[in-house]
Amino acid sequence: MRPLLSSLLASFLLLSASAADIPGSKDPAGLKRYEGSNLIGFQAPKQDEYFLSKGKTREFGKVNPFGEESQKLEGLLSRYTYLVPDAGRTAFEVFANYKTEFGKLGLEIAYAPDPDDDGWFGPTYSQWEDQAKLGQILEYNEAEERYLIAKTKDANPTYYVLFVTSYKDGIIPPSLEGKVEKKMPLVQLDIIAPATVEERMTLVKAEEMQRKIDADGGIALYGILFDFNKDSLKPESTPTLEQIAELLKSQPGLKLYVVGHTDRVGALDFNQDFSQRRAKSVVKELVTTYKISSDRLASAGVAFLAPVARNSTDEGRAKNRRVVLIPQEK
Repeated sequence: MRPLLSSLLASFLLLSASAADIPGSKDPAGLKRYEGSNLIGFQAPKQDEYFLSKGKTREFGKVNPFGEESQKLEGLLSRYTYLVPDAGRTAFEVFANYKTEFGKLGLEIAYAPDPDDDGWFGPTYSQWEDQAKLGQILEYNEAEERYLIAKTKDANPTYYVLFVTSYKDGIIPPSLEGKVEKKMPLVQLDIIAPATVEERMTLVKAEEMQRKIDADGGIALYGILFDFNKDSLKPESTPTLEQIAELLKSQPGLKLYVVGHTDRVGALDFNQDFSQRRAKSVVKELVTTYKISSDRLASAGVAFLAPVARNSTDEGRAKNRRVVLIPQEK
């Protein structure tokens, strides 16, 4: 079983918070930690996307790098990294306790590969994510990995991604000096709870589009939404598309470039084609549904080559994913 990271983690299960926990951290609600363990890495819940890795393939350089077998989730993501400061305990013992605790909570096992299975397993951290450092705290033993995905039995479930191993060797962070020994169990627990994405973008009316085009030479729109990793438009895009159509109908001489932009996740070639296809989908919808003449619209895709924010944060990537309208100069 091949992990997704070269370094990691810690453990929880039968006790309250420890004095050795990092400041500001706390256990997940309703879930006990493994007896005596310390919380050495923590991310409070925040809106994010997450790939459940449950297959044998990995596709490096792709937007979805975890293969066709993986499952993409969106919700409130929290992460907990625990260390069990007892080299006499085994990773299997800690893992078995967690599995028992999941059963007591009424969770069902969604995926649990055999440790000898070949494939890409473990927490799926993004290379652009600041919190990826949670998985780089300690070098771990690949031979002792245990991995499973559990979930609640709701229609829109909460997922629990558990990865248990033990400390191997390597550089120890100053905060853990003198506290870590070889073979001490480590656990990474990621929890993805359902949540409604906060609506932060207000609808841009046709008049405002025209004003911005006149003043700035174009306008960036965030109300055009697509299905994940596809060029198909979501129904939520309708209000913005209606306003674009109204703009074009009120200005018969106006011709527009519809330009797709992506964030910097994935290879340039992929994103170049991806942004072009998404822009074409917008043009097609305006022509077929709103009866805009095709000679008034042209599509283009520039991938991540014109960022308006840093790609190292969630907020920055969200700003970079956009559709821009630019007038075709005569």
